[in-house]
Amino acid sequence: MGRKERFSVNPLEIAIYALVLSGGTNPVTCTRQDAVTSDMVLCTNGRSARLDERGAIAFDSGVTVVKHPDGSLSFSNGISAHWGSAGWVQFSNGPSIRRQSDGSFKVSTGMRCVAENRNRARCRKED
Repeated sequence: MGRKERFSVNPLEIAIYALVLSGGTNPVTCTRQDAVTSDMVLCTNGRSARLDERGAIAFDSGVTVVKHPDGSLSFSNGISAHWGSAGWVQFSNGPSIRRQSDGSFKVSTGMRCVAENRNRARCRKED
């Protein structure tokens, strides 16, 4: 009866945005802090994020990331993103990211982001 729908944060998505926010060159691992409420993700680069009441991703730094219905992204700090060639998403602060067939994300800076499980994701230099 009137139960509010609860969205859960996605550690892989948080890891990718945390990587973008830091310029795309420093490894990061992000872990869901409470598997029951699924409500916060903490990253090894000191950033944490949760979903706000609108469903936007709110980082503890005050930056929010909104995913629009058309797939576009808005960063409250002014970073913009647009589709580039060959399926790459180009971010205005430098990195480009492309989803791979195995579900991981390749970053133009030599990083690769993967979900280790539903509660943990990492971005690190490719071997």
